[in-house]
Amino acid sequence: ELISAGARPVWWPLVEAVPLPESELGPLDDLIMRMPEYCAVALLSRHAADAFVERGARISDGDSELFAAMVAASGAQLAACGGAAARLRELGLAPSLVPLVSTADGLAAAICHLGLAAGGRRLRVVCSRVDEALLRGKEAEEEALVAALLAAGADADAVDACAIRPLLASGHELSLLREGGLDAVCVGSAEEANALAAALEAAEGAVSNGALPHGTRLVAAGAAAREGCAAAGLQVRSRRISSNLGGVSISLGGCLPRSANRDQRVLVGGARLVDHLG
Repeated sequence: ELISAGARPVWWPLVEAVPLPESELGPLDDLIMRMPEYCAVALLSRHAADAFVERGARISDGDSELFAAMVAASGAQLAACGGAAARLRELGLAPSLVPLVSTADGLAAAICHLGLAAGGRRLRVVCSRVDEALLRGKEAEEEALVAALLAAGADADAVDACAIRPLLASGHELSLLREGGLDAVCVGSAEEANALAAALEAAEGAVSNGALPHGTRLVAAGAAAREGCAAAGLQVRSRRISSNLGGVSISLGGCLPRSANRDQRVLVGGARLVDHLG
């Protein structure tokens, strides 16, 4: 969509999603096998959604449709927001609870409003285990969600499904940014925002008071990414908040300069997916 709109997207993987070792997947397997015992299972990230569905399909003899039927028959609410909700739908597993505000706080508020956290009800949050370097001293979203559910009286806990770790900054993309070769930079999660902030801090002249150089716009794909940018001290230039492809394209199109002599070059942050341990 960006290309058809006249942009020249450049993909810059800021983080990578890595499977957990088989020896550490016992809690996730246990959750999947015992879903009827839980009131709700919540997911906040696309990576956690991928790992949850992949593991569930493996337990279901490689049949993702059978796993979807198992989840539906369990009676547990499947709660998700933002990118996690969109990814679950792509994988054929529609969430039954999606908040209007696509953040951890919004999901916690929706769960509590429906009374799903009261009276010691059992809930589990499927997490991405985020590297400390990407948290920058902040609490992970999943931890905040678990804390809110516990405060509301739920029997809540987190279950790791995969790991998220930073990638080394690429000199090419940083040079483009320093030299004014980019019109916009887009990030899709709080972890990507923190990885971008760390890369910019290490690159002299790449950021000033939270603003990117040469008037380069910073676009956040979704409320969680926007909050991550704010926490990392980065100024978001687009006011639109969307976590889907179409909405991001509209946001980018609205902030890109109109130029007759060059295409708009957009640096798109992302996550490199690792499908095996090596």
